[in-house]
Amino acid sequence: MYENHVITGLAIAWTLLSGGAVAKPVTYDFTVDVTEGKLAGKSFDGSFSYDDEAVSETGTTAIGITEGLQVEMTFFDRSFTAEDDVNYPEFPQLVFEEGEVQKLEFWVEPGAERGSWWDLPGWNVELTPRESDPQ
Repeated sequence: MYENHVITGLAIAWTLLSGGAVAKPVTYDFTVDVTEGKLAGKSFDGSFSYDDEAVSETGTTAIGITEGLQVEMTFFDRSFTAEDDVNYPEFPQLVFEEGEVQKLEFWVEPGAERGSWWDLPGWNVELTPRESDPQ
């Protein structure tokens, strides 16, 4: 009897691990080259990670800290993380359209009105998906 419970438990575990949908982390590195305005000639970089299950393949999706978003960015030789966003924990947010990254809403300048640097003219954002680690 005990043996049957063990075999049944192992079979259920195997089914869940091998056949079920499992969230996988997705990481992008980004580089921003500024070609216009007061910061022309400057660049900065960073990365963000999220669980792929948090993103819908249809419509607009915005995910944040509660959905597992992690952000790191280096700006003027200083490192910032999600906790540095002036509106943490409501922000940062990563916005998707039809499952594709549209912009990162991440603002670290205290006392300034929140803006969107991602969409600024002359702020060229290059995204590079990071290779997944083999399981």
